[in-house]
Amino acid sequence: MKTSSIIKTSLVALVASSALLAGQLYAVDATDKAAKTEQTCKKGDKRHGPKDGMHKMLRKLDLTDAQKEQVKAVVEKYKADRPERPTDEQRAAHRAEMLALITGASVDEAKATEIAEAQQQKHLQRMLSQLKMQNEIYQLLTPEQQLQFQEKFAKDKDGKGRKGSKDRG
Repeated sequence: MKTSSIIKTSLVALVASSALLAGQLYAVDATDKAAKTEQTCKKGDKRHGPKDGMHKMLRKLDLTDAQKEQVKAVVEKYKADRPERPTDEQRAAHRAEMLALITGASVDEAKATEIAEAQQQKHLQRMLSQLKMQNEIYQLLTPEQQLQFQEKFAKDKDGKGRKGSKDRG
């Protein structure tokens, strides 16, 4: 009985926090997006975010031109499989659902669970697709490059290879 109460409370907290974060994510207007895109292009760094780690690591592996083309082909293959971004209307509907859950007299646990499970499923699919893509790219590397990749990955995982790390001096 107590476990079910803890799970329900955790789920409500998860939904509420995602609603607050979603509001912040969707609050960025088009001019801010355009300004950020211009800044990114001026710096010459077109890639950013969590996928950048693999990209940076591959740059350090001295890939052949053939490998670079193969990597591009793999990335394009997975890019085509990516789901489309939600439209403004879909985002507005999601915000309205979250607001209704938060501001209601009580939380509709069934609806909250449905939303949380949908988000988890989307996250799972994105992560699985990304891991498959990275594995396919890794298989294109020579044994020496694979060893280098593993060493760099372990180093970054320990935090020793990242900028601003506390271990650096």
